[in-house]
Amino acid sequence: MSALILILLVIVGAVLLTGFLLFALMLVAVFLVLIVGLYAYIRLKLWWYRRHPPKVLEGPEDYF
Repeated sequence: MSALILILLVIVGAVLLTGFLLFALMLVAVFLVLIVGLYAYIRLKLWWYRRHPPKVLEGPEDYF
């Protein structure tokens, strides 16, 4: 009887450990995707500002 309890305990422990490891792996993957997306967004913004500098307003005709 104690062998059956031990086997069930090992199975439950393995399932919990596997679930925790899968959760941790998915969490790391989500953070990596967010970091890469943020990096790409910042690079795109910097590239856009380099390609399209702000217009220098010199006279009243620039405001209309």
